[in-house]
Amino acid sequence: MLGTEMKKYLDFYAPPKSVMDITKPKTIKGKYYMVIHCAAYTNVPQAEIDKEECFRINVTGTFNMVNSFPKAYFVYISTEHVYPKPVNFYCATKLWGEEIVKAYSKNYLIIRTLFKKNPFKYEYAFFDQITNGDYVDVITPMIVKEILKGTRGTINLGTGRKTMLELARRTKPDIKANSVDDIKNVKLAHDYM
Repeated sequence: MLGTEMKKYLDFYAPPKSVMDITKPKTIKGKYYMVIHCAAYTNVPQAEIDKEECFRINVTGTFNMVNSFPKAYFVYISTEHVYPKPVNFYCATKLWGEEIVKAYSKNYLIIRTLFKKNPFKYEYAFFDQITNGDYVDVITPMIVKEILKGTRGTINLGTGRKTMLELARRTKPDIKANSVDDIKNVKLAHDYM
């Protein structure tokens, strides 16, 4: 979703998984001065069940990418979900990915953010979960701006604190509210900041 939106702003090569599978180092080829790594396993509840696949993509895949492009300006799209500490397996794998980038790249930008499809695609939104994120069409120009500036280090990117329900109601005014505590198959944080 993010890569598709970024193509509206940047001209870059984005090989499909059939050409470059980040979990298979032999398929990662080329010489690039910049790599934007936004491939990820993002199904948070399923990650609790399929830990091996989540780890393979988010951790091993990130390691393979950094090692394949050691001289590139390496942009890693992380998540605000690493705050204040990982509360589930998905969050942990994204934090481990950050640590790999810091350890193996000398020239990196880690962007902690959250973006949702516009319009909000779910029937419910959390009234008690705080986010700094926004819709993908709002967050993407912010990401592109930081990349073009050559920002380095770890940054938090978003549009200010709000509940997930407040964000959802921007595009779906009649959305129903639920609580983070209603979700039983994965632990979710109330506040990622």
